[in-house]
Amino acid sequence: MNKLNVLHLDGSAGLTVGMLLFLLQDWVASLYRLPDSTVLFLATANVCYGVYALTLAFSNRRNSASISLLVTANIIWAVVCVAIIFHYFQTASLIGLAFICMEGIFVIVLAYFEWKNRRMLLEGCHIT
Repeated sequence: MNKLNVLHLDGSAGLTVGMLLFLLQDWVASLYRLPDSTVLFLATANVCYGVYALTLAFSNRRNSASISLLVTANIIWAVVCVAIIFHYFQTASLIGLAFICMEGIFVIVLAYFEWKNRRMLLEGCHIT
C-alpha cells in the first residue's frame, strides 16, 4: 500500500495553488471578482506556506514547535479565508467565494489531521 506523508500533500497543495494564482492572476481576479492585490496576497501566502510545509516534509529532524507552527498557520489561514469571504461577500463572484471557502475547509482539515498525528510527524513516519 502506498503511504503518503500529509506534509507532502499540504506543502504541494499550497505551493501549487500559490504558483497558479501568480501565473493566472488576471484571470483569477476577473473570475473571482477580487482586486489584484487580494489575489497577489493569496498567491504569496500560499507559496510561502507551501515552501515551509515542503521543507518540513523533506526534513528528517522535525520538532514540536515546527509542527505546531504549521498547524497554527493553517488555523490562521482558515480565519483569513473567512475574513476575505465576509469582506468581499457583496462584490466577489459565487465561484470566488466558493473556492476561498473550500480552501478554508481544506486547511482546517489539514490542521486537524496534522495535530492528531503530530507524534508520527515528529518521528518522520509516514501516515497511511
